[in-house]
Amino acid sequence: MYVMDQPSFLNAAVELETELEPMELLRELKKIEEEVGREESFRNGPRLIDLDILLYDDIEIDESPPGGLPLQIPHPRLREREFVLRPLSDLNPSFASPLLSSLNTSEAIRVLPLPGNRTMPMNETVIMGILNVTPDSFSDGGKYNDGVDKAVEQALKMVGEGAVIIDVGGESTRPNATPVTLDEELKRTVEIIKALRSSLPSRIAISIDTRRAETARQAVLAGADIVNDVSAGRFDADMMSTVGSLRVPYVMMHSRGTPETMGGMATYGNVVEEVCGELAASSRVAREDHEIYRWRQVLDVGIGFAKTHEHNIALLRAGGEELSSRLGDVPIMWGASRKGFIGKILGGDTKPWERDYGTVGAHLAGVGVEGPDGQILRVHNVKGASDASRVFDEVRRFHLPAPSPLPPTPTKKMVDPMARKPTTICDPYEQGGKPLSPSDAASLVATLHPDWSLSEDSTKLVREFQAEDWSEGLRLMNTLANVAGNNDHYPVLGIERRLGRKKWTTVVKCELCTRVLGGLSYRDFELGLYIDTEVERE
Repeated sequence: MYVMDQPSFLNAAVELETELEPMELLRELKKIEEEVGREESFRNGPRLIDLDILLYDDIEIDESPPGGLPLQIPHPRLREREFVLRPLSDLNPSFASPLLSSLNTSEAIRVLPLPGNRTMPMNETVIMGILNVTPDSFSDGGKYNDGVDKAVEQALKMVGEGAVIIDVGGESTRPNATPVTLDEELKRTVEIIKALRSSLPSRIAISIDTRRAETARQAVLAGADIVNDVSAGRFDADMMSTVGSLRVPYVMMHSRGTPETMGGMATYGNVVEEVCGELAASSRVAREDHEIYRWRQVLDVGIGFAKTHEHNIALLRAGGEELSSRLGDVPIMWGASRKGFIGKILGGDTKPWERDYGTVGAHLAGVGVEGPDGQILRVHNVKGASDASRVFDEVRRFHLPAPSPLPPTPTKKMVDPMARKPTTICDPYEQGGKPLSPSDAASLVATLHPDWSLSEDSTKLVREFQAEDWSEGLRLMNTLANVAGNNDHYPVLGIERRLGRKKWTTVVKCELCTRVLGGLSYRDFELGLYIDTEVERE
């Protein structure tokens, strides 16, 4: 039972190494709570701080010593607390993600930490409005660089249209752009950032679009909240250490070379795999060497930077779902706004500002219906992006009701051809002795034996068996291998430990490739039953 009428709170999971035994560690955590100022409160109610041990290696503990602290590991309510599982999934996605999917809730949301104890909710598509204070940017160069007032006016307009981040850039990074000096970049950006911070609501974040560590430092001191670096630290060796010391979110974009040279570096075998690999390497360096942890990282695949037309399309086609699976649970940013590949698709001699509708299409394709929440769209036309993403997010959040169950299928008696006990099964295809195709055969197994499930691409049948412990799981694997092998069906077997409600359980997973099922006649076809029977006999 939980107290629902309480303020929102922040939750985090931390992985650490310690020489303390579990009970000693718990005592230290309670000392920290006391030092911070936690006071006694009613159970599961609001409190200033609450520190718990979720897991401790593979140890299971249930102790309530007289007069001492009770301790249960794994934490007894771990499976039911979404607000615990979501940050835990940052550390161990393979452990936490299945538990999250079983809850089927989304009350806990990711936040991006900002300076001044502020946070940005990441439970919907986030719009970043572009404010280039340059004379030579490819789309809006020269429009907002001749005075602070005009820049502030444009920023307020974008906020009114739905932007929650204003991205200030003082150097063009379009192809073949000429670099500016540090002094010139600072002159263009710092005073405008100061004016924006005093003019914009506190909920609006300001980002500085720069490759230089010193520009990032002075911009943050002037009021910027985020550093957006198209080079991901490659241009300035001091950038990551500077951002780490500033403790602000860091956007790392994939690119190769410089604006002058990147056009000749767009060579990939598999662009999605290589871009994600290079971005993941930058993310790891930022995290391990410069204390820019995952909750302060945003990753951008760099549409248009050292990419051909086909590379851009491939990355958008992969979308947020695949990128997140490769990069981990880190927010993704898309920066396709008004890029040349959109003009190529639209045809004709389109001007950059005539590509806004095409930009919406590109960005929503990248976000994807099944993509994660909190993806960021960096755009020139905020109104179009904001309206489209609000509708798109509504569609993404909608879940179709479960289909009605099928009516029962007539049954008939059959004799097991391997001389085992008679069995009653269904023949929904009414094919008698006619050989079945692999897909029909696989569908039949899934129909006859509900414990077997057919994969979405119909290439394999999957069944999971629970065992009491690891040794029993190994014995069960041996049984399955012998049974299936004797019947000329060769399974892929796996064994793993999973956390149950109060203890770890052992699960054996059996996968059968459907292509081996083709050519069997219906009357000879009893794979699912055969394995079930032999497992029971063991």
